[in-house]
Amino acid sequence: MNIVASNIIYSKKVEFVPFNKIRKIHGSQIISTDYPAYLVDESKLEGTADWLFFPKSEAEIISIIDYLREKKIPAYISAARTGIVGSSVPKCGSIFSIEKMDKMLGFGFDENKGNYFCRFEPGITLKAINDIILKKEVERVKELTPNTISRFIEEKKSYYYPMDPTEMSASISGTVATNASGAGTYKYGATRKWVKKIRVALSIGEILEIQRGKYFASNDGTFIVKLTDGTDLVFKIPSYEFNTNVKNTAGIYAKPNMDLIDLFIGSEGIFGVITEVEVWIIEKRPLISNVLFFNSEDDALDFVKKIRNNQAVNPEFIEYFSGESLDLLRNVQIKTPAVINMPQIPFKARSALFFDLPYSEDNLVSYFKKIDKMAKLCHTTLETSWSGYDNREFARFKHFRHALPETVNSIIVERKRQYPDLHKLGTDMCVPEEKFGEMMKFYHSVLREAALEYVIFGHIGDNHVHLNILPKNTEELELGLKIYEQFAKKAVEYGGSVSAEHGIGRIKVDFLKFMYDEKEIEQMRAVKRALDSLLMFNCGNIFEIKGV
Repeated sequence: MNIVASNIIYSKKVEFVPFNKIRKIHGSQIISTDYPAYLVDESKLEGTADWLFFPKSEAEIISIIDYLREKKIPAYISAARTGIVGSSVPKCGSIFSIEKMDKMLGFGFDENKGNYFCRFEPGITLKAINDIILKKEVERVKELTPNTISRFIEEKKSYYYPMDPTEMSASISGTVATNASGAGTYKYGATRKWVKKIRVALSIGEILEIQRGKYFASNDGTFIVKLTDGTDLVFKIPSYEFNTNVKNTAGIYAKPNMDLIDLFIGSEGIFGVITEVEVWIIEKRPLISNVLFFNSEDDALDFVKKIRNNQAVNPEFIEYFSGESLDLLRNVQIKTPAVINMPQIPFKARSALFFDLPYSEDNLVSYFKKIDKMAKLCHTTLETSWSGYDNREFARFKHFRHALPETVNSIIVERKRQYPDLHKLGTDMCVPEEKFGEMMKFYHSVLREAALEYVIFGHIGDNHVHLNILPKNTEELELGLKIYEQFAKKAVEYGGSVSAEHGIGRIKVDFLKFMYDEKEIEQMRAVKRALDSLLMFNCGNIFEIKGV
């Protein structure tokens, strides 16, 4: 089917649900006492709210919005609360918890793309999505294209949704709102690439149904929303062009003649509530997990270059562990071996790489010959490496990857007993490939001079690693905060982003000015005011607005 593109979109009304039929909690004291989990996310930033809503349908969301609009009550959108920048933490007003909207709604096949796609309610988790798809439990959902479900079930291939932002307990709408990514971004890109369609509830109480490839900004950057009362909502996208040269989730996406759907993806809930999502799925191929150890960081970086340039190997992702990270994990292995549940980390290893490779029985030997050759050129060997390919081994390797941030968090929790204001400082910056080595040296030199404890790990395939500073007291925390800002400025100086995958939220608002000038940030605010004139949704995310 051919789609006629336009910069004009018509909003829709939906059925009405009486407000008194919707489950809700009223009273800040009751919420803070009985429902405290809804006032925080993984950043541990704490908020406050007078209302907590549990809508079960799009119609209930609209009824809640109508009530809040009448009473002039702000709202914060809460899904799985796995974010770490405070995006879902309420400053005041109310909370939309969409966790009850967790169903699969439809299944279809696009003949032009040759791909299956799925439709979901916003609160379903990524884990639940892949459980459904891998088990092919789609018999009872709506068939969006003829004769699709029976064909899918009969196929011998397995399928899955390839987005893996580390936390598979994240909701689909949360990952769309943040353009979430993770290790698999190296091969599959971020969430934006996989979103086919969304429905969004605006603060005026109407719905936008936005299909990819249907609505594009005019030459002067204008979009027009035709409302049901006959009036027009007109706005322009920002004039800057969003940095896509690196992995980037800092600020509102904008580029000439852009697709309207991309304005909402990564907007951190400031324009409306996502009520429905359609995403593409792909075939799941057999994988083998590997951890390769190196004598130095330089050797590991050299191996990354070699494996990137070897198209025959084609890894799913490439994850990094610094020497400091391995030291921390070794200590855990010594004290409580069962926590890591892997062979002993080689004593001399000063860095490591974790990568999955697609394989078949006929190319496995060829794969390892290529890897062995590259490893020897980087002064290491496969003799001390780890590999595994069955489901049990996959779980062990994934647990090993997660053991490091979990260990960091447990250390900070222990230190908070003496210093309650203490928290880890986790960077989320990305730089172009040609600057990555310099950025790594900058990290190490600054932190060693400051004598701060730290670890570096993460998505080295995308030139994006996580640097966690572990302060031991409030003085070190203050020093770490100053250094964090120094790193953010350096990342931008190198052509990178202050936030590669976590977004800006409320915690990184001050860093946005390193990437955008005040005029550009005001252009973001202008889009916010146009789509959410009452400033109802997620105010304080990405940028501050005076008077809110």
